[in-house]
Amino acid sequence: MNEQQAEKSPVIELSVGQQQRVAAARALIGSPELIIADEPTSALDTNLRHSFLELLFGECKKSGSTLLFVSHDSTLSGNFKREASMDELNNIIN
Repeated sequence: MNEQQAEKSPVIELSVGQQQRVAAARALIGSPELIIADEPTSALDTNLRHSFLELLFGECKKSGSTLLFVSHDSTLSGNFKREASMDELNNIIN
């Protein structure tokens, strides 16, 4: 599905990856202080994942938003300055 077709399609007709990108775009509207992105790249292939992350980081930087990115994909950790495991977070809370 190309961009023009996607614009005119109901969300249910979009692929999971396309739905994730729409959700990310909606999250950026209004330049929120905090964006919580829960597995936003899970349905994207490697090429789209890289370009999506570049766009997301750029938009967060431009709007001054803080990004909390949640993922099970450890190959993405090199894209972030800080990371924390669930065990580390649980130790902070307890």
